[in-house]
Amino acid sequence: MNDESLRQAQIIILDDDVSTLTLLQSVLSRLGFMNVHAMDHPRGFADRFRRQRPDLVITDLVMPEMDGYAILEFVRQHEPQESSLPVLVLTASQEAQSRRRALAAGATDILVKPFDPSELLMRIRNVLRNRFLQLSLADHNRVLEKTVAARTAELERALAELKESQRGMLQQERFRAFGEMASGVVHDFNNALMTVIGYSEILLNDPLALVEQDRAISYLEAIHTAGRDAALVVNRLRDFYRPREQGEQFVALDLNALIEEAVKLTEPKWKTEAMNLGREIRIKWHLERVQPVLGNPTELREAMMNLIFNAVDAMPDGGTITFRSRQDGRFAQLEVRDEGMGMTPEVRQRCLEPFFSTKGDHGTGLGLPMVFGVVKRHDGTLTIQSEPGRGATFAIRLPMAESVLPKVEPVEVLTLRPMRVLLVDDDSGTREVVSRYLSGDGHFVVTVCSGAEAVDQFQRTHFDMLVTDQGMPGMNGVQLAGFLRQLGHTQPIVLLTGFSFDTENLPAQIDQVVRKPVAPDRLREAMGKALRRSSAQAALHAA
Repeated sequence: MNDESLRQAQIIILDDDVSTLTLLQSVLSRLGFMNVHAMDHPRGFADRFRRQRPDLVITDLVMPEMDGYAILEFVRQHEPQESSLPVLVLTASQEAQSRRRALAAGATDILVKPFDPSELLMRIRNVLRNRFLQLSLADHNRVLEKTVAARTAELERALAELKESQRGMLQQERFRAFGEMASGVVHDFNNALMTVIGYSEILLNDPLALVEQDRAISYLEAIHTAGRDAALVVNRLRDFYRPREQGEQFVALDLNALIEEAVKLTEPKWKTEAMNLGREIRIKWHLERVQPVLGNPTELREAMMNLIFNAVDAMPDGGTITFRSRQDGRFAQLEVRDEGMGMTPEVRQRCLEPFFSTKGDHGTGLGLPMVFGVVKRHDGTLTIQSEPGRGATFAIRLPMAESVLPKVEPVEVLTLRPMRVLLVDDDSGTREVVSRYLSGDGHFVVTVCSGAEAVDQFQRTHFDMLVTDQGMPGMNGVQLAGFLRQLGHTQPIVLLTGFSFDTENLPAQIDQVVRKPVAPDRLREAMGKALRRSSAQAALHAA
């Protein structure tokens, strides 16, 4: 801050003593201050102050009508504190009390008359320098605030754009994951449907297959097993890599028998389809006698089927799949080897990642991860040996069951008394199948396709039990059960559902839940439990 800048300051001088006023004006003029306004009476000060917006006010303390204290009060009321407008007070009083009062009222500095012009100049320079520094700092602060506000607005816009981009990316990722998961469902169902369609085509196109009873039964058993395995696909997708649940029951399994079943179930893929494509897939066996393993037969069978499908896909020109089993300490080991293209180290490291595939549109990347998940759930290990051009060997090691297995008691076939059953389902195929299950057990069955029709039937006639679908338009199964309970109906209610359902925390109006697709024995068991639960509740209410 140079002196030239200070000389541009707007200064108002107030003093009713004309000689002092003239002296001050003359001194400031000689020093180069060009914007000095002298007033010998404070009457017009307020108007002058508003018009001029001064940088410095020099005022006497004792004046008529409006003394220096009033001037100070006016300045502090009309000038923001942060502007630091200096007020230099002139006084002839030697009393310390007057000076303290002036300072308390907001005076920046006090000069006692008579004053030394040099001292006056130094004091004016000091207060103006501080004034302009404060104004400059305020300007910088305003610029900084504007810059910060602009940058903040830019950051907020960028953040909003980023969030919008993330939302878009997340949506795309969800769509991608949904598509991949849907492809995985198609993949697993196609594995099962290959068996169902393959053997059913043989039965339909080869009349001799129907005549040969043993052969026909063998094909039907394969179709039935594949259908049951397909029914578990949705449940498995729900908990793809879930750990083994506490209390989940495994059974003793013959590992060699499982792989033989898997080979039989996949025959339409490795034999029939391969031959249609002009290639030959050969099967070799090296199965040793091994102790049973504990596990879920459906999961392990499907894991082995996926290894077979993987081996077939790896040999586009045909080849041999070799199965080898042996005991290794407390573990049973199964090896599945192909003579296919093999894998690079990078592919071998990533082949167990969900959705990773080297087959392009023909692969989903779910087969091997599913195998890995099943093996881990059975407390086993999966190792892979493979080199480009030298095929691949997948080795599954599973803990064996105890050497002395508990005797398996025969399952008691539950028999229910004949009942009048109302069956509700909006799907005609399900109604037909479940109705045949029920009538085959000796029940009298009435079928309807909606909740409204069910309510009407219950109002017009008596039923011993309600079996209802959950997902129906208009009124779902739980809503139907609740409405019937409100009407006073206490009959047992069994809910059929293809959706996930917390069977541990059933709604009060439901007695039992059965997952679709429904097997006769599971439906029969659920109906028996529903009867017992309903009877227990009735006895409790009676007591």
